[in-house]
Amino acid sequence: MIDLGLIAERLQAARLNQGLTLDDASEKTGFSARTLRRFESQGVQELTKLDTLATAYNVDLIDLLYERNTHFILAETIQKLGKNACRILVSLCKAMEY
Repeated sequence: MIDLGLIAERLQAARLNQGLTLDDASEKTGFSARTLRRFESQGVQELTKLDTLATAYNVDLIDLLYERNTHFILAETIQKLGKNACRILVSLCKAMEY
């Protein structure tokens, strides 16, 4: 089963990762800002629309669809670390070295 709420969250995160406002995304995708806002609050099931959004936001369609996609989850987590993300990740990697 596809989780539309999760797709909605991922669409917004993907747009924001590209530094796009709703107006910017509207120009890039051809969807109105109002439609994009609805997609980001309710999700979207139509594969052609999702593919258009994935292409515009430079993400794989699979990253938007599947509930457990470790690459997308990792990217979101890194983004939440903020500007110190690289330093934190390097520290974690060094701590895991044998």
